[in-house]
Amino acid sequence: ILCILTTTPSACMRIISPREFVDVVVMKQYEDGTMQSAATNVEHPLCLPQPNFVRGFNYPCGCFCIPVPGEPDRTELLTFFQTDLGGYLPQTVVDSFFPSSISGFYSNLTKAVKALKA
Repeated sequence: ILCILTTTPSACMRIISPREFVDVVVMKQYEDGTMQSAATNVEHPLCLPQPNFVRGFNYPCGCFCIPVPGEPDRTELLTFFQTDLGGYLPQTVVDSFFPSSISGFYSNLTKAVKALKA
């Protein structure tokens, strides 16, 4: 079990301020090689809101990385997210920003899974 502070840079020519999220994360690997990561928002006295960041909120979320039988270089991915970016953003701005943020997550996840398998 980990308590993780995640920050994101400003986006859309600084229309979207930097965000921070504090989550408790549980990771587990099963006998069949499936890896699970589950997280939810938490408040922690050592992770007080930082100046110049907007505190976002992650609802219970996570992912499963499931090995594809017979194909060692492939992994099936099941994810679920629900995030409140906080602040006063129009929904159209959130809708334009969130897809690129999620694609960055998947890129980092791919690197992490490869590192774990190495």
